[in-house]
Amino acid sequence: MNPLVVIGGGPAGEAAARAARARKANVVLVERENVGGLCLNRGCIPSKTLLSFGKKIHGLKHSPILRDAPFPRPEELRREFWNGMKKEKDAVVSGLRGSLEKALKAAGVEVIHGEARFESPNELSVASRGGTRRVPFSKAVLAPGSAPIFPPPLDENRRLLLSSDEILELPELPEKFIVLGGGAVGCEFACLLEALGCRVTLIEKTPQLLPEEDAQVAAALRRSFDGRGIRILTSVTVTELKGKAGSLAVALSDGTELEAGAMLVSAGRRPDLESLDLASGNVAAGPKGIRVDETLRTSNPDVYAAGDATGLSLLAHAGSAQGELAADNALGGSRRYDGSRVPRCLYTWPEVASVGLGSDEARGKGFEVKAQRFFFQASGRALAEGSPEGFIQIVSDVPSDRVLGAQIIGAQATEIVHVIAVALQGGLTRRDLRSVIFAHPSFAEGIRGALER
Repeated sequence: MNPLVVIGGGPAGEAAARAARARKANVVLVERENVGGLCLNRGCIPSKTLLSFGKKIHGLKHSPILRDAPFPRPEELRREFWNGMKKEKDAVVSGLRGSLEKALKAAGVEVIHGEARFESPNELSVASRGGTRRVPFSKAVLAPGSAPIFPPPLDENRRLLLSSDEILELPELPEKFIVLGGGAVGCEFACLLEALGCRVTLIEKTPQLLPEEDAQVAAALRRSFDGRGIRILTSVTVTELKGKAGSLAVALSDGTELEAGAMLVSAGRRPDLESLDLASGNVAAGPKGIRVDETLRTSNPDVYAAGDATGLSLLAHAGSAQGELAADNALGGSRRYDGSRVPRCLYTWPEVASVGLGSDEARGKGFEVKAQRFFFQASGRALAEGSPEGFIQIVSDVPSDRVLGAQIIGAQATEIVHVIAVALQGGLTRRDLRSVIFAHPSFAEGIRGALER
């Protein structure tokens, strides 16, 4: 019997391959570069490794008892610390990639390195240095990932610009840095670059940072950025870019002119579909990606899709959940994907996380909303650790008392949010949640604090 083929070895593809093997299917995974995909090799893991060091540097620089202590000059931070951080980042990525390769092999997944292309609705060709191999399949899961977007006029000057891939390998950090895009990637790198002594200007075309997050959360993060000297320009776009590598001149739509040694473009990502020839596979796609139904099946009944390429979510953990579900359904299951309870996590400092509905979104869906906040300035744990920034907001439905969502900005937000995710999954009420969150020296005490207001 022909195998189940998975295209793409990132979080979605890896999860699909593992799930299919758990059901005893014969699995072939096609990956054109390294297993682990964007997340492991050029995204989540390397960036979070760098961010972990940046956060420590930030904590030392802003510690009350170390504020007047001697500290490395900005140019030393940018040079010495950056090089050491990159070496550690490479070691972490290499180690995890090796472990993943061994795990896939131990699971019985055949990995083919090459570029996949549909030849017919049930056959692929895989081109590699060793030639082209035909791979007929019974079922397939597409998880080819995504690529960075460079909107006009930046697309004409691509060679002068950095994506989130290339910044990881930058030989040295310049004194002045422009970050285009106030979403998760842009805000995380703005934190890192500022901690390492760069003078950062962050540009966002919408009126607020984090345009998909709660307005009050975004405002709190902006205040924190302002306090650190990160310059933020909103409601503007780039109209002109001139210069050469290492010396850029940027004109904005409001007439502002900027100069910088480098520019990171984090303006979003697009599905990476060009090489697949989806039409030959009878797989339909639209502007947002491969079209799928609630079971993640495509227009070809033998082909499913997961991860960034579907346009459903650009989060690695969401991709993993989709990959597992897609493989299960390809092998006879009928589960439906529900992304409404997937947490969104940003590793800025302070951290930002949210899950479920915001207050405005809940009202738009017809709920009678109660939104309660607890500020970390009232948290003993937060004060003890010197992290009093931010708050927790719990959104609930008044008649039923059911928890609808939460928005968090502050220390450990990316860990606390999972408590709310479990509450949403279980359909808990405010009373239910309050009864299981006891007052104790933890940042999670803020959940109970919000519920008591």
